[in-house]
Amino acid sequence: MQFDPRTVAREIPGVLDEVFPQLTPGVVARFNSTASSVLVTPLAEDLLLESVMQRAILFELGCVVGERFLDGAHAVDWSDCLDETVQRQRKFSDVRLPVNLTAGDQILAETVGRSLADVLAQMAVAKGEPVVIGPRIPGLEWIASGKGDFSIGRTLIEVKCSSKRFSSADYRQVAIYWLLSFAAAVEGRGAEWTELVLLNPRSGDKVCMQVDALLAVIAGGRTKVDVLQLFQALVGSRLTR
Repeated sequence: MQFDPRTVAREIPGVLDEVFPQLTPGVVARFNSTASSVLVTPLAEDLLLESVMQRAILFELGCVVGERFLDGAHAVDWSDCLDETVQRQRKFSDVRLPVNLTAGDQILAETVGRSLADVLAQMAVAKGEPVVIGPRIPGLEWIASGKGDFSIGRTLIEVKCSSKRFSSADYRQVAIYWLLSFAAAVEGRGAEWTELVLLNPRSGDKVCMQVDALLAVIAGGRTKVDVLQLFQALVGSRLTR
């Protein structure tokens, strides 16, 4: 059985604890303190309180809407976006199609989507490269290939719409995405991410991390090659258990 990289980072305990021993709550708080603020449109709190849609679906819907805007859409095809949202969520949880999508839900999702598209478009202009939707995350051994949220050049951008700050699981997720890209680059199967970004289009928080600087903090003094060798050993040993 193969597991999606996001599932490995978030739900399979111990895989990354030894590889990144210093990714502690204190270090997460330190990274969160470096967050910059990007301009987003605040969500209407009354509409959030009224909405009965699962938050995971609502904000995934917002991301799908944002993708459509990046692709040049001027109006939202809600049926298409909702279907795409449910298909994505079903990969990670037992999701049923919402009974109805209210006008308030549409306003919330469109607000998130427009904020997301605007921020990514600005980042693309600043970097001089286009936004890629769903960049491929290569697999390794029993870890399946997957897709990230967005990339611009060699910068990987993961989107989180929580009302809280970025969590340890969020940092583990982008860390394993980098690890898998590095493994693929060493084997000649792809390019390594050199910058990782966590972006919250709901709050406007954005944390940017150069991979080398990130590893200097969380990898316990190991080089990139050391980190990869340890990761490969742990992944390989799990097959024999």
